This record gives sequence, C-alpha cells and structure tokens, in this order.
Amino acid sequence: MQRERWILTALLFFCCVSRAHATDVALTWKGKTYKAAAPPPDMPAAQKEAVQRIEPWAATANYRLDFDAQGRVLLVTPKERSRLADSLRVIAKAESWFDNALPASASGKVAAPAAAPTAPAAPGPAPIPEDPEAPPPRATGSGDNSTPATPQTSWGSGSIAPDTMTAVLVVTRNEEDYQNLADSLAKGHAYLANWLVEAHKQTGFTLEEPLCGAYAENAAGQEEWNGDHELMNRAIQLLTLRRFSQQPNWILQGVAWECEIASDDLVYCFPFRHEFVFAAEHGGWPTEVKRLMKNKDAADIADLMTWRRGTWDADRSKLSWGLVHHLIGQGSGKLAGALVDLRAQRLSLDRRDTGPESWERIPGFELPADVQTTVLQAHFGHEVMKDAANSMRSGHLTVIKDPPPPKNSPPEKPKEKSTEKKG
Repeated sequence: MQRERWILTALLFFCCVSRAHATDVALTWKGKTYKAAAPPPDMPAAQKEAVQRIEPWAATANYRLDFDAQGRVLLVTPKERSRLADSLRVIAKAESWFDNALPASASGKVAAPAAAPTAPAAPGPAPIPEDPEAPPPRATGSGDNSTPATPQTSWGSGSIAPDTMTAVLVVTRNEEDYQNLADSLAKGHAYLANWLVEAHKQTGFTLEEPLCGAYAENAAGQEEWNGDHELMNRAIQLLTLRRFSQQPNWILQGVAWECEIASDDLVYCFPFRHEFVFAAEHGGWPTEVKRLMKNKDAADIADLMTWRRGTWDADRSKLSWGLVHHLIGQGSGKLAGALVDLRAQRLSLDRRDTGPESWERIPGFELPADVQTTVLQAHFGHEVMKDAANSMRSGHLTVIKDPPPPKNSPPEKPKEKSTEKKG
C-alpha cells in the first residue's frame, strides 16, 4: 500500500510539473520577457488577443512568442531555434519596405468606390477544398448556419478596422508541427474544415481569418529554399491582408514577390507549386517578364485578374510581379489607394442574402476582372493596362507623372491668361 501511494504521489508530482512546464510559454514584448499566460498589463487588446489565440498550441508544441518592435506581427518559433534575432530583423525589413511601397497614409484616404456591376444573384462555383492561403470567411464568423440580426459591413468578416489586428506568423520546426497547427486552427474556426484537407498537402499558408501565416522548416524536398525569403514573403502577405483585407491573387502574390526581389533580386516563395524549383528560376524575373511580353498586349495583362487563388501558374506569377512592380513605381501611394477601393468593392459584392436582415460571404468569391480594371483606371489612368504592357515589354519601368483622363471624360477648359503685372 505504501509503495502504491509513493507511485501515485510521484505521478501526480510529474503531471503537475509537466503541466506547469507546458503552460510556461516565453513571451517578449518591448524588449522584456514575460509568460504568455500573464502578459504585461499595458499590452493593447489586439496583441493580447493574438497571444491568447496561439498560446495553447505553443504550450503543447514547446514554442516561444516574440513581438516585432511595432507590435504588428507576433512571431512564433520553436524554443530551441537559434535564429530569433535574424528572423525579427527580416520582419522589420519587410515592414519598412511595405510602409514605403503601400503607405498607410494613402490607404487611409478612402475614396468612393468605382462603378461596379450588380452583385450576382447566385454565387459562382466554389473550389473544394477551399484555398488554404485565404478561405472566404462567413459574415457570422462561425461555421454554423446561424446569421446575425444585423448585417456586418466592416473589414473582413468581423468588426476589425484596417491596421489594427495583430498578425501571427508561425515558423514550425517540421511538417508534423505544421499540420498540428492547421488542425488547431480548424478546431477554433469550423468554416476551415474544407480548407484543412488542402492545407495538409502544403507546407505553408496565409489566412485572413484568423490573421495567421505559417510554414514548415526542414520540410521534405526543401533543396532550393531560403527561410529568410519565406519569412519575408509570408510577412508581406499578412501585412497586406491586415491593411487592405483580401485582394485579388495577382496583387497579394505580386506584392510579396516585389519585396523579395527588392531585397536581393531573388524569389524563393512559390505558393501552391508542387513541382521541383530549379536554381535558375529564383532570379532573372525582369528578363523573363520582357521575354513573356514579346507577343502580348494589354488584354493579356488584364487576363492576370482572372488568376484564381489556390493555383500555380509560372507565367502568370512573373507577369503579376511585373504588373505590381510597374504600379508601385508610379509612386505617391497610388497602388495603396487602389487597394482601398478594391477592398470596398469586395465588401460590396462578396455577399449574398440569407434572410431579410442577414447575409454571408460567397464561398470562393473572386472580384470580377472588369471591377479591378475600373478601379485601376481611376487611380492610374484609362490606359493603365497599355502603359503597363509597354513598360513590361521594354524591360524598363515607365513612370507616368500625369495619367491621361478617361476617354469619355470632358476635355479640360483652357487656362485663362493672367493679366497680373509682375514687379
């Protein structure tokens, strides 16, 4: 009897120690270390929510949590991983580039949405399983058939304003942890059930709801792979979703690739690609764009707007980067302003009624190409596709300081000569 009591006491002690160790997740905030279960009192609600969302999984998988200097991104990495400082520098570099390329000041100037066709009465076909990079959230924010009494019309599927949510970026130690993370996210968001099937086939994802990205280090077949590039690409995707919500596939991917190329002229992140990546494919994208554009025109550029999420296309990937590169080069935050309008158009069109005062998002919704074109014309001029095609074909960035007005707009009145005398 005494021996059995001793064994029971030892087991209880071991369980208590293991439980205490499992919940002891290290958290760094503003240069100081805390326990994730007890974050600092002055931490804003958005950051606390991100910590609470990922802490249970991090405790079980033995990971640590570290905020970037600005509190926009919560980096989650294995406790034993030694490149934390380097990874935080990569994120800081990505944030600096992002704020220069797509400034918040420009994104804050919400213009009236450009004209768009009426939302379709019936939704289009939805891919099954859903896109693991960004599944379409329900307006209710849940996976059941219930609907809110009042329609939600704010950013994303809930009531989060742009640039206020904290992105969670997880670098998993292996594919097993990556899949366990996907399983954990799906348990907390029922609408991710279909997404989970496809996510298990990948080694990386970027979600809008919840705002989370992840990729597996040391995955099988990672011969032509660069962890810093993967981290930078995923961080840019999350920052884009955080500021502008879901965007057309060519924009979301093109912006991330533009940051990679701006860093060292190389691309290493190829979402949804399953075949082997050759060493020569990482560089030379400007030359490839010029070659691909040899026999293409503005109509071919507009075709990029039909590139669906969850698919890979080698030619479209390079041309998407070329178009984004051209648009960012126009300066003055023009592309950021266009993304604000695209966000507004998506909020307006990506919905279907489920009752007199309720609605939900349309599974697999893609913003129509003509809507995208109209928005770009409003910000870059009526000949934006032709200008972009010429720029990409020449291999040089053509900066248009004064875009021509739309053809249907009335001509400007001639300026009256001044009669004021100088001196």
